[in-house]
Amino acid sequence: MKKLILSFLALLLFVVSTTYAPAPATAATKYDFKNVNWGMTVNQVKKKEKSKLLDQSKIKDISLLEYKTTGFRVNAKLVYIFYKNKLVRAVYEIYPNDSKKTTMDRVYKYFSIKRDLFDEYDASINFQDGLTPNGKRVHYDDDIEKNLLSGAVALECNWVIDKKKTSISLMLARVTDAVRLRVIYTDYNLKYDLDELIDAQKY
Repeated sequence: MKKLILSFLALLLFVVSTTYAPAPATAATKYDFKNVNWGMTVNQVKKKEKSKLLDQSKIKDISLLEYKTTGFRVNAKLVYIFYKNKLVRAVYEIYPNDSKKTTMDRVYKYFSIKRDLFDEYDASINFQDGLTPNGKRVHYDDDIEKNLLSGAVALECNWVIDKKKTSISLMLARVTDAVRLRVIYTDYNLKYDLDELIDAQKY
């Protein structure tokens, strides 16, 4: 049981937004993300999602569904996050567990995805991509690979879409043991801080 809980918490570190597929739904569709809506239950999403289910887990009020899929034209892991059995977040991790992809491969893919999101949703709400561990926006220098590997800087840009129903965070940052590239979709109208809530579930 203890091992199961530790595995669940490790997965949470990959999918939560810290201070540091098929295409997602757009404002023209009736869905908030892919073919699902915020607030759907675990069973409702399982019926909708056709990708291969890798894992299903739950601890306290947080439930996760993890799928093997594609996102932004490459292999990806898709994790749906539920709070009290209501869908609140979906996360693509790009190139999951692919040791052949370097940090710079992920940097190039970050900017490729950013262009895709610009084309779809127009400008990001951030002026600068660089983000320090204390949340300060900075210009990143030429030694971006070293700074990403050390955790000194992350790259992040954000959008709020679909009449302010959904937020998108494109994030390249060191998480635990590796630099990870994620696209994080979250219900923008939550009345609580989801990241703080997820952290609280660990204890």
